[in-house]
Amino acid sequence: MAEVKKGQEMLDASVVPGKWIITLHPDADVATVASHIVKVREIHTRNVGSRDVTEQESGGIERQYGFGSFKGYAGSFDAATIEELKGLPEVLRIEEDTIMTTFDFVTQSNTENWGLAAISSRTKDATDYIYDSSAGQGNYNYAVDTGVRITHQEFEGTRAVWGYNAVNDKNTDNAGHGTHVAGIMAGKTYGVAKKAIVIAVKIFEGNSGQMSVVLDGFTWAAQDIVSKNRTATAVINMSLGGAASATWDAAITAAWAQGVLAVVAAGNENRDASLVSPARSPEVICVGNLQRDDSRYGGASGSNYGPAVDIFAPGTGIVSSYRTSDDAIQVLSGTSMASPHVAGLVSYLRGLEGPMSAEKVKARVLGLATPGRVGDAMGSANLVAYNGAGRNGTVKRVGILR
Repeated sequence: MAEVKKGQEMLDASVVPGKWIITLHPDADVATVASHIVKVREIHTRNVGSRDVTEQESGGIERQYGFGSFKGYAGSFDAATIEELKGLPEVLRIEEDTIMTTFDFVTQSNTENWGLAAISSRTKDATDYIYDSSAGQGNYNYAVDTGVRITHQEFEGTRAVWGYNAVNDKNTDNAGHGTHVAGIMAGKTYGVAKKAIVIAVKIFEGNSGQMSVVLDGFTWAAQDIVSKNRTATAVINMSLGGAASATWDAAITAAWAQGVLAVVAAGNENRDASLVSPARSPEVICVGNLQRDDSRYGGASGSNYGPAVDIFAPGTGIVSSYRTSDDAIQVLSGTSMASPHVAGLVSYLRGLEGPMSAEKVKARVLGLATPGRVGDAMGSANLVAYNGAGRNGTVKRVGILR
């Protein structure tokens, strides 16, 4: 019998009525998967034709997932169809689809770019960003987010491209979050890896959307990285999250097994990050929000904490590019802003030291980090992201911006 996880069992989950995500056993081969899909369509058609179902339950299979050991699909199904799917031997897990959100929460007027300086210093109150001129060149940062304004001057006309739109045909960032995140990773002024390429993967129209859509975008990014032999030069950033999900655990594990690294935000609920996906997955680098005084951001929108959090990075009052024009900037806060500092650092270190596997670069980021610097770490790893301050001798020094 398949494991079934319903919304009431998922802490703080916002369930999408009639929408389900089904995961198949990892050892299901191509023929088994194909046969199963045909069977599901037959079951659903029969049930829809013989019962009164809601519009939300009538769609059937809408998205399919498949990379490595992660195989499954999502769609709109009635209760009778779900009941039959539970008994199919190839079905591993059934979860109700839920809403995921971005992790930014406040806009400020202070445009002091302190975050870059903070990751190139072992101590707080640094005023310069010190970095090697390699600056992440030859590396790729996949922004699974709200889209990216690729024409923004921070990306210099060529360093941001559209990869995939899982939501609609509007290849624009209508929320601003994705453009801000991309600028932190790779903007010429505000970015950690100033020469890296940004790949836009749109999964939200606005600041929230369905888990099934986010999984679609993540699947595309993982497949693109593997198919283009970029596992040693590419990283996925996901400044978003939702309820703890075994389906997300399986997807992250499958990507990791194929050599794909994801950096993710810990979340802004001031609670244990083990309650949040994909933050809780052990293969990711889960990033908490550091304030300028080296304390964890607390309060109602505080950074999540606990053993799932691997590292902290600047996330409070961070200036970066924005969606409203090609030179617009905005100041945002949250673990959404902390995560791309680390994703950018992954590309920076690979640009400086050469291509590295997911496992090796994750260990490098954590090994290079400054220990014991975070106030109120609350059981998280007490580490702050650090870039080594340009060890190859071709160092650049940029004063923080006002």
